[in-house]
Amino acid sequence: VVKVARVPFPVASGDEVVDRVLDRVSSRTRLLLVDHVTSQTALVMPVASLVREAQGAGVDVLVDGAHAPGMVPLALDALGAAYYTGNCHKWLCAPKGAAFLHVREDRRDQVRPLVISHGANALEGARSRFHLEHDWTGTRDPSAWLAVPAALSTMERMLPGGWPELQRRNRELALAARRALCASLGVDPPCPEDMIGSMAAVPLPDARLAGPVDAFSRSPLQAALYREHRIEVPVIPWPGAPRRLLRISAQLYNSLEQAQYLTRALAAELAAEG
Repeated sequence: VVKVARVPFPVASGDEVVDRVLDRVSSRTRLLLVDHVTSQTALVMPVASLVREAQGAGVDVLVDGAHAPGMVPLALDALGAAYYTGNCHKWLCAPKGAAFLHVREDRRDQVRPLVISHGANALEGARSRFHLEHDWTGTRDPSAWLAVPAALSTMERMLPGGWPELQRRNRELALAARRALCASLGVDPPCPEDMIGSMAAVPLPDARLAGPVDAFSRSPLQAALYREHRIEVPVIPWPGAPRRLLRISAQLYNSLEQAQYLTRALAAELAAEG
């Protein structure tokens, strides 16, 4: 039985998230699945606290880190989660199809791939059974994975301070853009700054036009921002229409001037909505 922890947004602190999640954990809980960075609301979750508390209660944790690699500092051994998976095509700028699964060593003999291939009957040597079975399944093309080291090296050379400076720069830009948008909209920041990485979500006035039926469809406001201003930014029905969020992202190719341009364009389009 899947038990869902309802995390509020706006949210006051990471402690509130921990409390909401742990309230759903019982003696029957076997696995806790938690985002490292939420997709729609762009919250950096307090995963270290959640892993520590859950695993202290005997509950394994699977962290969905799709947005985390390249956005926030990540030390998998120090985090200690039983399972962690992350994408490399987002903030690391590797090709699509590049991702990884990290399984803590004491759990590796329990995890097998869905597709059984050459490694299933290979003899163990320098490589573990876990790697033999997972590293090359079926006719999978490994090109995207092989490009990850080059992506890491290329991004690291973009700024003198390497990855720490890159992450700091992107986060500061995301925060500055959020402050500008919140001031223009007359709303309070929906979460504390320590829960922000390189993305931020800002509540918008309720939609007056018919919007999308799900979070993956283009809303009329999103379409207008692209059509009239050539701005590509998601407008997300959250937690459901007519309520909505605007989610911004900051990468090296973005600037504060672009964030200010978005702020003016958004104000114009919201005024046009009436």
